[in-house]
Amino acid sequence: MDEKRSALRSGGADQQGSKSKDSVNLPRNPADVKPSLEKKSKEELDREYLNNTFTRFHLQHFAQNKLVERLIVPQNSNYSKCHRATFGSIATLVRNPESCRAYYNGVVTCANALLCPVCAPRIMGKRSVEIRQAVHQWLAEDPRNTCYMLTFTFAHTASDSLSGLLAAFRAALEGFWRHGSIRRLLAASGMVGRITATEIQCSQKNGWHPHQHVLLFCRVADFSEEKLSGYWQNSLGAVERFGSIERGLTVVEARTAETYLTKISSEMALGNLKQGRAFGHYSPMQLLDEARNGSEWATNRFCELFQSTRGINSLRWSKGLKGRFGIGEVSDQEITDGAAQPELQKFMDIIAEGFRRLPVSQKALLRNYAAVGDFERASGLLRKFGIEFYKDVLEVFQ
Repeated sequence: MDEKRSALRSGGADQQGSKSKDSVNLPRNPADVKPSLEKKSKEELDREYLNNTFTRFHLQHFAQNKLVERLIVPQNSNYSKCHRATFGSIATLVRNPESCRAYYNGVVTCANALLCPVCAPRIMGKRSVEIRQAVHQWLAEDPRNTCYMLTFTFAHTASDSLSGLLAAFRAALEGFWRHGSIRRLLAASGMVGRITATEIQCSQKNGWHPHQHVLLFCRVADFSEEKLSGYWQNSLGAVERFGSIERGLTVVEARTAETYLTKISSEMALGNLKQGRAFGHYSPMQLLDEARNGSEWATNRFCELFQSTRGINSLRWSKGLKGRFGIGEVSDQEITDGAAQPELQKFMDIIAEGFRRLPVSQKALLRNYAAVGDFERASGLLRKFGIEFYKDVLEVFQ
């Protein structure tokens, strides 16, 4: 593999190798629902994963340096030290032989599921398994069960600050879900909970575009998109905002989890990095890529995005929903630290001092060698840099 290659095609989340079914067709007329997007083969996903590892590490490196330079994050923050510093004397490479994915454990991670190119795919890989499990169980329980995906948007201009838009958006959403008519409608539908994904895009023409995708777990219901849109318009009006009647709120019956997973992973996908130039809409990773290529506009927007989204959870489950499906509560930090992935197997231990001085490209390449189980090349890379490593407690290499 060309270690300098910067492939930009990806589906966003790391596949976790779950053997469970990831979709169940609803007993409905296919013409009434939006079909799932075409799936890529495992070979395609594996190839994209290996290629994109280099891009992710370089994007992370650029973002860390730029945010420290702009005094937005201190040098000792977890974001600045993510995959640069270690907790102790050892950094461990672990792998999932089933899914051909590898990660570093024992290193500092920021667990930023929205704005870290390296942490986000690992987090979303785990979260996507949880969502698939919930959707599969719900649809299999009763033929009347279904899922609806609601998308909330509203009007904005290039002069609007992201922090102001997010505050108004949050207030409007709270008003919508508290509305008595909405509560009664959802109760009548037998809704047991919802999953909410927050996405943020930006364009030079219209500015910031925050929006949400909400997956409702309920029975087949006669949801009137027109009526729901009317309630949404009223909620926006209460915070002095407005939205399009046609596009402010949309409702889609999601036949499988795939449509929703595609939506919530889009902010992390590298496959569309270059499309921003053509269509004028930039996801966070697109902004970061443009910034790395010298765009001052994109650099300023990414910095504003980082400052405005502190404390925002990009993916939320309603209270008790995970427990209903037997899904344990694990934090994003537990995922990136490796505590929530007991299926991962140790590939090798690396002396921390050596790990810290590995160039960015070499960290990416080493992780790819681990992903495919190539110990010979991985050990050769470390020997090239004179870095001590361990295959197990009985074998020491240098």
